[in-house]
Amino acid sequence: MKDLLTPRPWVLLAFALLAVLGRVALPHWPHLPNFAPLDSLALFGGAYFARRHWAVLVPLLGVWLSDLVLNYQYLGHVELFYSGFYWQYGTYALLALLAHAGLRGRVSAGRVAGAGLGAAAVFFLISNFGVWLGSTTYPQTGAGLLTCYAAGLPFITHSLLSNLFYCMVLFGGFELAQRRFPVLAYARSPRLARA
Repeated sequence: MKDLLTPRPWVLLAFALLAVLGRVALPHWPHLPNFAPLDSLALFGGAYFARRHWAVLVPLLGVWLSDLVLNYQYLGHVELFYSGFYWQYGTYALLALLAHAGLRGRVSAGRVAGAGLGAAAVFFLISNFGVWLGSTTYPQTGAGLLTCYAAGLPFITHSLLSNLFYCMVLFGGFELAQRRFPVLAYARSPRLARA
């Protein structure tokens, strides 16, 4: 409870909200499919929230809320969960946990860029596997899986670009905010301050 009395978690939530609003307000900007802040949001949450449950829940809640809005915009009704959502949501949870283990307290431009590139690859592998597994289009064979991955290749470029862009915005923005307002920085000790 004491954590909520500090500005850090509120500013982190504000950054997450900005990413969600960006996804909803500009769903196809710059008109590239898969150009979205979702992988970056999962990495951001994992890297900056000290408590693991917040590191996972904040990005997942952001993805879910923006999915509700976008599904309503495109389908004309609220759809709580779409078919196969668990592959995407599971991947975002995994990315947040990996970032929590690998980036928390060790954020640098190189690490974040590597995490962004790795996140695009992980999302590509898991989400396309889920598409193949639940598909009637691709045969349930090794060749069918490879065909499914090949069909997804045009989208990975957009994911890579969006991860680099949104990681720069989220991580760069928060790092600048911490430098400008030292109260946002956590203590750099073996036991990181809670946020």
